[in-house]
Amino acid sequence: MKAGTAEVYQHEMPGGQYTNLRQQAKSLGLDGRWEEIADAYAQVNHLFGDIVKVTPSSKVVGDLALFMVTNGLTATDVLTPGKKLNLPKSVVEMMQGMLGQPEGGWPKVLQKSFSTRPASNRSRAGPAPSWRRPTSRR
Repeated sequence: MKAGTAEVYQHEMPGGQYTNLRQQAKSLGLDGRWEEIADAYAQVNHLFGDIVKVTPSSKVVGDLALFMVTNGLTATDVLTPGKKLNLPKSVVEMMQGMLGQPEGGWPKVLQKSFSTRPASNRSRAGPAPSWRRPTSRR
C-alpha cells in the first residue's frame, strides 16, 4: 500500500509537483537521487523567497532543482554573480518577470546574481483585473 510521507514539511513541494518531479527525475535517470532533488527543491524555494508554489511557479522551482542536481551545483553556485550558467528557460523567464513579480520583488541576493541576465519586466503579468481598471465617469 502506498502512503504519504512527512518529508513534505521539509521540502514544501506541492503534491502534484511531487509526482511530476519524481517522474521527471526517473526519466533523467536520477530516480536514485530523489533525496538530493527534494533537498535542492527546498534550497531553490528558499532562494526564490518561499514563493507561492502553484503551476507554473512550482515547475520552475523543480526545473532549477533538477538542473542543480544534474550539474552538481549548490545554491551558492547558482548565486555566484557572473557565473555562466545555462539555466533552464523556465527559470530565466520567471526572473524576467514573465510570471509576474512576488510582493516586494525577488530577494536582493537573487537579483544580484541574475544582474547579468536580461532586464526584468517589473510589471504585473497580464492585464490589470477588471476591478482595478479605471472606469470613465459621465
